[in-house]
Amino acid sequence: MPDPAGAADAIVDEAMRDLVQRTGSGELTVGAALGATAALRDAADRKLFVLVGFARDAGASWAAIGEALGVTTQAAHQRFGPKQAASKAGKSAS
Repeated sequence: MPDPAGAADAIVDEAMRDLVQRTGSGELTVGAALGATAALRDAADRKLFVLVGFARDAGASWAAIGEALGVTTQAAHQRFGPKQAASKAGKSAS
């Protein structure tokens, strides 16, 4: 059976190296790796908000979203509910 976590780790590692090359001197230092990984984390977080919005618009329940994310219904709603989505939208627009 494929290992999704291992595959995701490899993808993030490759993306981190690529981002360092595209945005910096190309030298993979610890600082450059940390900065690139933080940028990838932020991009993934923004993508989650977009995808949860698509799921809600398509009629998905908070329970289904929580299950897909591996969290409880309440945790999904607290993180991605209307107040947080509006706050995220305001931050990304600025």
